[in-house]
Amino acid sequence: MPHKWIRKPQEQEGTYQFSGAFLVTQGVLAKLSQAEILAIYLDIKLLVKETGGLDYFQQYENASGEKLYFIDQCNTEMMKEESFKEEFNYYTLMFSHEY
Repeated sequence: MPHKWIRKPQEQEGTYQFSGAFLVTQGVLAKLSQAEILAIYLDIKLLVKETGGLDYFQQYENASGEKLYFIDQCNTEMMKEESFKEEFNYYTLMFSHEY
C-alpha cells in the first residue's frame, strides 16, 4: 500500500464483509490524512473481495509502532438473521488506545 500503515496478518478466518456504515473515530480524523484513511478503507475492501470474508478484527501498524484497529460489527450469518437491523451494521477505524 502506498502509505505508512501496514496491515498485519489476521489471526483467524471470518465472514465479515466490512459492508455497513464506515465510521472513523475523532482521534483518527485528527491524526491521519484523508488519503491515509482512504488507502486503508480501499485495502480492506480489496481484501474482502479477494477472500470472500475476513475476521472482524483487522490491525494496521506504522513504523513508529502505532496501531490502528479496524473492527466490523456484523458477519454474513448475522445479516441473514430475521432479527438483523441495518443500523447495527457498521465498522470502525480507531487507534488501539481508543479501543
